[in-house]
Amino acid sequence: MQLERHLKRTLRLLLVWFWVMVSNLPAEAKNKWAEVAACHSTPEKIKLMREFISLVPKHKGTAKLLGNVRRRIATLENEVEKTKARRKGSRAGGFSVPKEGAGQIIVLGLTKVGRSSLLASVTNAKVEASPIFFATRKPVIGMLPYKNIQFQLVEAPALVEGSSQGKMGGSQILGLARNADGLMLMVDLSEDPVEQFHLLRSELERSGVLIGRSEGEVEVTRRSVGASVQVVGGGILVDCTLDDIRRMLESYRINSALVRIRGKVALDDIETSLFSSTVYKPTLIVANKLDAPKAGEALQKFREELKDFEIPILPVSCLKSQGLEDIGRYIFKMLSIIRIYTKEPSDKEPSPNPIVVKEGTTVIDIAKELHSSLYKRFQYGRIWGQSAKYPGQKVGSNHMLKDSDILEIH
Repeated sequence: MQLERHLKRTLRLLLVWFWVMVSNLPAEAKNKWAEVAACHSTPEKIKLMREFISLVPKHKGTAKLLGNVRRRIATLENEVEKTKARRKGSRAGGFSVPKEGAGQIIVLGLTKVGRSSLLASVTNAKVEASPIFFATRKPVIGMLPYKNIQFQLVEAPALVEGSSQGKMGGSQILGLARNADGLMLMVDLSEDPVEQFHLLRSELERSGVLIGRSEGEVEVTRRSVGASVQVVGGGILVDCTLDDIRRMLESYRINSALVRIRGKVALDDIETSLFSSTVYKPTLIVANKLDAPKAGEALQKFREELKDFEIPILPVSCLKSQGLEDIGRYIFKMLSIIRIYTKEPSDKEPSPNPIVVKEGTTVIDIAKELHSSLYKRFQYGRIWGQSAKYPGQKVGSNHMLKDSDILEIH
């Protein structure tokens, strides 16, 4: 029921968009979209949306419209796959993996790049590397210890060209990526790592998963109360004003919303975000087989090719255990997380088990996470660690914490 309501709401908004922004659609395309809006079966909706695409003229003015419809189809197909997996249950090989530890990282790559070797080397997973192509048929889970926390590494079956269209179980694999906290892309330095990377990136992007930050990012949160549009986040509007944003959102019947922006954002970016199903995932690239002949040359070329992506590259050799000791540190930095140790005012030592939170977390955020009564009755905190000017500094609710801080809440 919740999925059906979400689909209806999304399709109503898309219908408004098409009629407001695209006035040159042929009559048969408009009629076909009316069928989409009236349809209650998700598989039938997908079929009708594909028919709609075939009826829309292909030119610059409809490129964005068609891109959004294709992304919406991919999202609906992923939802259908998830529903099937839930109905079949885990015995039928569903790809749902409950999150554990300080972060879930999906390990993606083409066949034979060393995903199983990596998992066997750095986690507790009972897995053996196989000489057989496409040997991994379902997710394999292992826990990677890093200092006093653990990361959940999930080896996904190999991606192939066409995974985003469902080939070789691609919809389920990419669904894992979409729900993860971060991604680890593995490439083989004995082959062409540039070609491998672009294939992986292409399949991810076609399924709505972005691995490189854009110049600007937008998140629009519709509000059910109030009658205003607020822009927050510290980004820069490059070609519009707040009034322009309000008028644009009103054309979609959105009268109250919180618009979060980062970087340089144009009105077109905000409009696109209303219908885009894309998500950004922090990503680490692990370049395996550093021991292979000419691997150094391949790595240098690879770094040069990716210099504009701002994605960290960790060269390793699973065979010779080179570079593997750095994986935990790279993941920790990639996820932008910190560890906070809490202590009771009456205790001398803090808890040995930290709370893992995002960078930018404040004292009151920790109070909320620990217990509602701590949040409601909060008076002040005491801090030991990087964010403190001196040991035991008394701080207020908005004090921003740093990694390994010790926090005492009063």
